[in-house]
Amino acid sequence: MKTQIIKTLSVLILLFVPVVIFAQDGSDAKPPVEVVKATFENSMFINNQTVQTHDKGYMDMAIQHRFGLADKASDIYGIYAPSNIRLYFGYGITKKLSVGIAATKNKQLYDFSWKYAILNQKTSGMPVSLVYYGNIARTAVDKKSFLNQENKYKATNRLSYYNEIMISRKFNSQFSLQASFNYVHYNMVDSALLYNHHDLYGFSALARYKFSPQGSFMIEFDQPLNVSDIDMNPTNIKGLPHRPLPNIGIGVEFSTGYHQFQIFVCNSNGILSQEAKYFNTNDFTNFGIPAWLLGFNITRQFGFGE
Repeated sequence: MKTQIIKTLSVLILLFVPVVIFAQDGSDAKPPVEVVKATFENSMFINNQTVQTHDKGYMDMAIQHRFGLADKASDIYGIYAPSNIRLYFGYGITKKLSVGIAATKNKQLYDFSWKYAILNQKTSGMPVSLVYYGNIARTAVDKKSFLNQENKYKATNRLSYYNEIMISRKFNSQFSLQASFNYVHYNMVDSALLYNHHDLYGFSALARYKFSPQGSFMIEFDQPLNVSDIDMNPTNIKGLPHRPLPNIGIGVEFSTGYHQFQIFVCNSNGILSQEAKYFNTNDFTNFGIPAWLLGFNITRQFGFGE
């Protein structure tokens, strides 16, 4: 009997030794390093770009809409007022590179854009994402608006360029933060308005907090930098010099897989990055003049590849 018990215990020990060794190996093994996904829901954030590029083989379509300034009850505080709209199509060429084309109503702007992920935040080792975004835009308004001081027209006078470096971090499943530095060049500007500032610089910051699996709070802030020598135009009279003013946007976003809807209030009625940041004359600190407007962005992704 004693011999049988010893044999039985020996068999049980032999059976459990591999299980114990496997459990120990699993606990000591380091988890694989992975790229942090979904820092933001999509590539657009109110009036800004995010570090998100389009997925490889996917097309993004977006409708960006800005109502008029919230001023009078007769036009439902801007809803019936003249609005601005931009229609965008983008495509993910690789996991890191995406491109896009778009058309904007105000100033009849047509733009080509690109975005490249230089660094991706990872679960270990790389704490942030670093992304470069740029675009080139052409306006199609009457060419008499682009005659130089010698009353001569050049097609290149219609062009503007935007470049931005974005750095972001997803702190957890709820909170993401991004900061960026941007540079704009206009081949031709109205010297009476911008004092021949062909090159403009600025800083932007934005944050997202997810309050549910589908819903998020959004906030952004844009600050032009090298504009202190441009006169202020406190009454916003057309034709007088104006200093580009900071923009703030606050809103909510709802995401259902490959479809996102953002609704927000902001004080910039421009949509294209350079227009939103450097032709904004709506002073949200002056409560005597209408400055706020309602806007929304609708984005949808379609898969054609991986």
